[in-house]
Amino acid sequence: MNTKILAAALALVALAPFAAADDGAVGPQPGISIGGRAMYFKPRDAQDGTLSGGAQLRLHVTSVLALEGSVDYRQDKFGGQTTDVFPVQASLLVYLMPGFRISPYLLGGGGWYFTHVQGANNPSPNRFGPHAGAGLEFFMNSHWSVDGSYRYVWNEDIHSQNAAHPLGQNFSDSGSMLTAALNYRF
Repeated sequence: MNTKILAAALALVALAPFAAADDGAVGPQPGISIGGRAMYFKPRDAQDGTLSGGAQLRLHVTSVLALEGSVDYRQDKFGGQTTDVFPVQASLLVYLMPGFRISPYLLGGGGWYFTHVQGANNPSPNRFGPHAGAGLEFFMNSHWSVDGSYRYVWNEDIHSQNAAHPLGQNFSDSGSMLTAALNYRF
């Protein structure tokens, strides 16, 4: 964990000269951005985390506030059961340094998790869960940016039945989510 913190600190130091550069509109500005993203999610009860893809759309209302909508796909394994999940999230982003090329932000919101548990006796519930976290966005110029975020997702448990557990068992689908995205701003 300490090496991850050190790596993040070194990355911030390396990108610091870009924060002072001025080429017109830098930092978050009112408008719309769209981007593809990579997403890593590790549920509390899953054997492993999964890396998958998705997309995000941001509406920058002001240089401080933005609304984000995102859709991803992931597949998790819980005790021999495979679960397909399509997270559809809505978030409010608050940029802490809006006039800078590198701008950290806080985020919070909710998500709808369209879930399919593979197997004969398994329901496929749609679940809701809140999330909160933080991120960092680097504005390369007036149109392109890259961002990374961490959010913790509180989600309802997944109920599963199989031959080993005919009465069923619950698995926690709450966990940590990391994203990295490349965005184009209109």
